[in-house]
Amino acid sequence: MLRIFAILSLVAVLLAPAAAMAKNFEVLTGEWAPYVSESMDGGGPTALVVSEALKAAGHSATFKYVPWARTEALTQDGTAVGTFPWSNNENFKKTCFQSTPLATQKMVFFYLKDNLGDWDFTGLDQLKNMKVGGSRGYTYVEMFEQAGIKTDFAADVTKSLRKLIAGRLDVVPESKLVGWQTIKANYPGDESKVANAKTPLFVKKLYLQISKKHPDGQALYDAFEKGFQMIKDNGTYQQILDKYGLSK
Repeated sequence: MLRIFAILSLVAVLLAPAAAMAKNFEVLTGEWAPYVSESMDGGGPTALVVSEALKAAGHSATFKYVPWARTEALTQDGTAVGTFPWSNNENFKKTCFQSTPLATQKMVFFYLKDNLGDWDFTGLDQLKNMKVGGSRGYTYVEMFEQAGIKTDFAADVTKSLRKLIAGRLDVVPESKLVGWQTIKANYPGDESKVANAKTPLFVKKLYLQISKKHPDGQALYDAFEKGFQMIKDNGTYQQILDKYGLSK
């Protein structure tokens, strides 16, 4: 009897550290369908990549949906442990660990056919005499500011595209997938009026940005990278990309 008790005690001791090490990370994100959305199953494909990677590594994730500019500020000052999906910028390079890429986005300009015809993007100087929209908190905000481009930003892509369709803007930059999904969902009657430029503003990878200042930052980075390799190896990652039509 004593021997059985000793064996059980040893097993409990061995298992206790593993249970104690499991963490639930609260990660910030926002509405940006079809990449991530509170209304999508599991939060959408990038949320699924984050949660499945952490699950594979023995942890879990809770997602808090807040405005994009706030997710950036709270992560960079260390109040929040991380935010996704973000392309890189100079501020993130200084303040955050950057994960292995979750997916790729193609940022294009949307415009009205009746106003600009067969228009295409040729460079930032081209935008200086145009009414340019967009969403606050996006990576291109810094790019436009540095180029001296005057902008009329809205709180989110839905409001920005509403201004475009109303003729108050000439062009609106947005991920090609996100822009068309937003138009189809919110302005289906105006879909035929809109086109997107063939030449993208940029093509960038999307990352989980993890605060270097947050006490759990290093732990989240290590857990995600370990788990991501596991879901990449077992095919889960590719299955998520294929299901939602995303590319690496």
